[in-house]
Amino acid sequence: MLEFLGLDDVTLAAYRLWLRHPELDVDGVATAVGQATGTVRRSRDRLVELSLLLPSTERPGHLVAVHPEAGLEHLLQAQHEALIRRHERLVRARAQVNTFVSEYLDNRPGGDGAEVEHIDSADQARVELLTLLGRAEKEVLALHTHQGLPPSLTAEVLPVELRALRRGVSMRSVLPRTVSTDETGGGYVRTVASHGLEARLADDPRIDAMTVDGRIGLVQFASLGADPLALVVRSPALASLVTQLFEQVWETAEPLVVNGADSADGADDRPNDTERLLLRLLSLGVKDEAAARHLGVSVRTVRRMVADLMMRLDARSRFQAGTVAARRGWL
Repeated sequence: MLEFLGLDDVTLAAYRLWLRHPELDVDGVATAVGQATGTVRRSRDRLVELSLLLPSTERPGHLVAVHPEAGLEHLLQAQHEALIRRHERLVRARAQVNTFVSEYLDNRPGGDGAEVEHIDSADQARVELLTLLGRAEKEVLALHTHQGLPPSLTAEVLPVELRALRRGVSMRSVLPRTVSTDETGGGYVRTVASHGLEARLADDPRIDAMTVDGRIGLVQFASLGADPLALVVRSPALASLVTQLFEQVWETAEPLVVNGADSADGADDRPNDTERLLLRLLSLGVKDEAAARHLGVSVRTVRRMVADLMMRLDARSRFQAGTVAARRGWL
């Protein structure tokens, strides 16, 4: 519990013993806590360094425990000051982010206040999609039925959706029936579904739509050369209509059986979208910690995934894994 103060479990156990039994020496404490003498000696040195123990002048080789409050107060104060500094940095960072937001809104067509914003650029539609997903707080409802997401967009959307799921956002999607036979789409769905996405299959209504937190909707039309390409709907009433459309399609859609899609080819060792993205990150020299943040998973999960990929690629190093993955067309 006090590891953030620089005190591990062995050091704390040793300190408790010296508080209660000042007659014990290092060997006696080592026996009591079931640790090697060298380990307890390092704990003793740490406690002396923190002024929680003092060498006894009356009994050489013994120690005197200092009052816990006196010894730990300066550590708590240091942590408190560090938290204050961190809070100040966060406040400054938030102010900078708000500045960026203002500049972004000032330079975009339509601004951020229009009830309905027309989008006639594929790049702008992509930005809106990623922005809405990134700002989701409670719920995302999505229709992706006239076509699957292209691989390039899937690679961009996947980490954003995984981060949303990790922070507790509920996500439901209606997908085209062809997703179960599409390699990219199937891998994408299996990955996101394993993190909490609820998915169903439906026929083609010629429209993609998404609502975020029941307040904002993004409606995209099939690529028929129509203008606009998409609409951003911020009116609560209109966003409610998009939500109703989703619920109607959801009610008649068929549940997606992820395991069934997964078992279509049990011998297939090709990576899913998350693993493919991880391979790309590693090929760029991204460290495990940064890859974990990008994927929205723990560092331990990233390392487990890397070990699994190396085994499937029969690679002895990450560099070799990247080379073999590229040769197989996994990147």
